[in-house]
Amino acid sequence: MLLTDFSSWLASLLETPKYKDYCSNGLCVEASSMVSKVVTGVSFRESLVDEAIECGADCIIVHHPHGFWSGDDKLPVGVLGRKVQKLMKNGISLFGFHLPLDGHLEIGNNALIASSLGLKRVGGFIDSGERQVGVIGAFDIPVFRKDFVRRVQELFPLGIQSELLFGSEQIHKVGICSGGGSSYMNEAFALGVDLYLTGEIKEETPIFVEEGRQNLIACGHHRTEVFGVEALAAKIKADLKIPASFINIDNAI
Repeated sequence: MLLTDFSSWLASLLETPKYKDYCSNGLCVEASSMVSKVVTGVSFRESLVDEAIECGADCIIVHHPHGFWSGDDKLPVGVLGRKVQKLMKNGISLFGFHLPLDGHLEIGNNALIASSLGLKRVGGFIDSGERQVGVIGAFDIPVFRKDFVRRVQELFPLGIQSELLFGSEQIHKVGICSGGGSSYMNEAFALGVDLYLTGEIKEETPIFVEEGRQNLIACGHHRTEVFGVEALAAKIKADLKIPASFINIDNAI
C-alpha cells in the first residue's frame, strides 16, 4: 500500500484533526514510499526499532513519539539521530498517534479498558479539541469494590501499582484515563464516579484521594496504554490485509 494512502487511512480512522494534542499525530519519519508490514508499540524506543528490523517491517506506529513531542527540538542528533538513522537505513517509516489512540471510541485505550472490565460507556471527560479523551463507564448493576478490584487485577496481571480505596464500597460509575491521567481525577469525581482508574499518579494524588474519600486505582502508564496500539495492529491486518503485529516491550512505569 502506498504510504500516502496508508497515512490518509490512519488520519481518517483516528480523526486526528479533531484532537488538540501536544505532539504531531501522523507521519514522523518517511523512510519508504510503501507499507507492506507494520509493527506497533507503545513508545518509540531503539529496542522497538531493532525488533521491527528483525521481523522485516517497513512501518512502525507508536503511541508515544518520543523525540517528536511539541516541546522537543526534533533534530536528528544524539540518540534520536541514531534511531532515525536506523529507520532510514532499513526503510522503516514512523507514525505517532497520542490522544487519538486514548480517546477513540472503538480502539482507544480508555474505551477498551472500560469494555474489558464490563463497563458500558455512558459519557466522556477531558476535552481535547472536538473530542473527549477520558471515558465514563457504568455497570447496569453496581458491583462490590473488592470484586471490581479483582477484575482489574485480571486485566492487569503484572499488578496494580497504586490501590487507594477510601470511598464507596459499591462501584457503579468509573472514570478511566490511561497513562498519566491523575491530573484529571477531580473532573471525573465531579461527574459522580465511584472510582477513578488511571496509569500513573503524582505525589499528591494519595493525599487528595484520601482526604476526598474517593477510590483510585493506578495500573502503570505503559501498561494502561498497550490496548490501543494492539487493537490498531489487529484492525490494520483485518481491514487492509497488511501484516501487522503489536510488540510489547514492557515499561514498569
